[in-house]
Amino acid sequence: MKLITNPNEFFEELKHKDVKIKKPLLTIVLPLAVILSAYKYLIMNKISQAFPKELAQFFMIGAYIGIIGSFIGMFAVWFIVAVIMHGVSSFFDSKGSFRRTFEFTGYGFLPSLIGAIITTPVSYYYISQAQLPKISPSQLVQNPTIAKTLITYLLPKSVVYSNLIINLALTAWSLTIWTFAIRHAREIELKKAFITALIPTLLFGAYQIWNILKIL
Repeated sequence: MKLITNPNEFFEELKHKDVKIKKPLLTIVLPLAVILSAYKYLIMNKISQAFPKELAQFFMIGAYIGIIGSFIGMFAVWFIVAVIMHGVSSFFDSKGSFRRTFEFTGYGFLPSLIGAIITTPVSYYYISQAQLPKISPSQLVQNPTIAKTLITYLLPKSVVYSNLIINLALTAWSLTIWTFAIRHAREIELKKAFITALIPTLLFGAYQIWNILKIL
């Protein structure tokens, strides 16, 4: 709760303790990766119902590879965000190890986890109720990318736009957490910490928005 209500005090207290990467890993990043992977499976499984049975099996093989990639990708995003913030903060006469930066950065994904917990059940309801047109083998031959167009049948645009607004708000929340995280991880001024956190936040926010806009 202190991370939510007073992130400055949260990281001020935490920086005097030993680095424990397992905490943000097990409580935030791992659950987020599981939810995102499950959400992607839900979408791919629903789309597979539009294919003939023999083609759906091959489609799901590729989908499983993508789901595994999505799961691993969450940890890659965590690492990349930490690398960017550690690198940018080095221009501000900073201190502190990369392990500390990596640990504190993990806590910044808490808003994304909360957002996923809120939006996934809503999306699940609409996806499970969606009616997809059947795709014949000849249609697939004529248009190999036709599966992508099926995504537009899964969610009403109102839900997509709502998810977009929620994600923008959560990204701003992540910026706040990451600002205090890098401030205490690298012992720099608040203004410099904000600049440091702003760069990966914009990249992470743009990535999230891009994923949402793909289904419009």
